[in-house]
Amino acid sequence: MKQIIKKNLNQLLDSWFRATINTYPEESARILGKNSNRFDNPIGAVTRETLEDVLNLITENFSRDGLEKALDPVIRIRAVQAFDPANAVSFVFALKEIGESIIEKADIIKFYRLVDEIALAAFNRYMKCREDIFLLKATESKRRIHRAFERAGLVAELSEEDLLGSKKS
Repeated sequence: MKQIIKKNLNQLLDSWFRATINTYPEESARILGKNSNRFDNPIGAVTRETLEDVLNLITENFSRDGLEKALDPVIRIRAVQAFDPANAVSFVFALKEIGESIIEKADIIKFYRLVDEIALAAFNRYMKCREDIFLLKATESKRRIHRAFERAGLVAELSEEDLLGSKKS
């Protein structure tokens, strides 16, 4: 199966990239799919590079941690956009349908399990990104409230360690 993926890498990549870009609204998808230049279209370029990295990784010995690291750039982008969790990782499942035309019938169940592993890694990474976003917002809120109390003369200055202290607990 890995040899078939390597042999058909460009076809898989092109189809998966189009399917991923098509999860965006129509106008955005048109722009994102147009040019893979990092300066003109950074999201499109990062998406294509990430998908290529994932496909290359699955042809080698991979782990869920390795998949999470490979998926990080595109998941990080989708975590700050208006995607709910299911839609943020839905692009991974498009690979199942794409693979059906390439992967031999005897290996299709194995391929589906591989795609499921990629989806689980994507979901783990998405949740970590969302947690980081929440912690950043919470810390900023603490800072804002504390500054307001300081200006009102109600509290003394807190150190950075005091502000981040609740993160550890």
